[in-house]
Amino acid sequence: MDQLLPGLPRVRSGLLFATGLAMVLLSGCSVDYGLIGQPDNRAALPPITRPAPLPPFEAETLPKPTVSAPVKAPTVTHVEAGQLLLASARKQLANGDISRAAATLERALRMAPNDPYLWHELAQVRLAAGQWQQAIELANKSRLLAAGNQPLRNKNSQLIATASAQL
Repeated sequence: MDQLLPGLPRVRSGLLFATGLAMVLLSGCSVDYGLIGQPDNRAALPPITRPAPLPPFEAETLPKPTVSAPVKAPTVTHVEAGQLLLASARKQLANGDISRAAATLERALRMAPNDPYLWHELAQVRLAAGQWQQAIELANKSRLLAAGNQPLRNKNSQLIATASAQL
């Protein structure tokens, strides 16, 4: 066998050396040194003691609860919230803040999507911003929703005519 593998004696000695080194290193892992540089003092720790039991519960020492009527938070419907946002958008438009007025009206429309007044107001904001085609589309949407409201339909028609003249 030594003739077939001439380097075999070196392999055996290298393997023997590696095995011996591994045994020495692993035997060092099994020793518990405790804290570094200090002896193991676990036996010197005091025993665990249980706390004293609590005194019995006495109901007389607790204050009597007072019962009051629950406070009901004011409720705001989507239509009322839309009207509040409409008023806010009108103030923003009066102050010249066209982009915030548009954003406020879009928020109001998410709450009350079938309110023709909100669509008309947004059409007016788009007209003020120079977005003629969008103003026409929004005014048409308002006209469709305001089927029985002739004064609002007339306002939408005027807005459409004004925006169409700008195209």
